[in-house]
Amino acid sequence: MRVYLAARFEHRHKLRPIRDQIWALGHEVVSTWLDEVARPPAMTREEFRKKLALKDLTEIRSADLFILCTIPPSERGGKEVEFGAALQQFHHKLVWIVGPARNVFHQLADRRFDDWKECLKCLKSIGME
Repeated sequence: MRVYLAARFEHRHKLRPIRDQIWALGHEVVSTWLDEVARPPAMTREEFRKKLALKDLTEIRSADLFILCTIPPSERGGKEVEFGAALQQFHHKLVWIVGPARNVFHQLADRRFDDWKECLKCLKSIGME
């Protein structure tokens, strides 16, 4: 299964071990933002951000499962836009949340887990099917 992980950008280092566990379960993690590189000097900030956003949306589209981490909350909203993009494709992908439901749209997720341990346990059972 192809998996996209969404979370606060500042917490990517905390999600890298989770990504590795998901890979170990036999799933492919398509979230390249977890290892994002610096902006090339010849590219403006706006160009770079646009390319990142388009890349993320393409990766979300390619995933079979979208997982949003709502631990901790974020005011910027990038991961919520990603969540909305995944919800738009609900006929073609599963949408899960790890952490609390923080808004009305989170109620539309297929599953919600209190923590990553619970989510990984579920992913392990899917990997064995």
